[in-house]
Amino acid sequence: MRDWKAIAKASGSTLTGKDLDAVTLPLATLEETFRPLAKSLPPDLEPSVEFRMEADVE
Repeated sequence: MRDWKAIAKASGSTLTGKDLDAVTLPLATLEETFRPLAKSLPPDLEPSVEFRMEADVE
């Protein structure tokens, strides 16, 4: 997994302590959740290039 705190600091973020945790912990959780799911996708599956809101769908 990525070290989101190190990435934030290397990107010039001035966040520290609880503010840094508030940003990086959800990213770590998302990565932990979605990385195994992404590994199960077939390599020939095309990514979606259009995202429509439910209200726009006919």
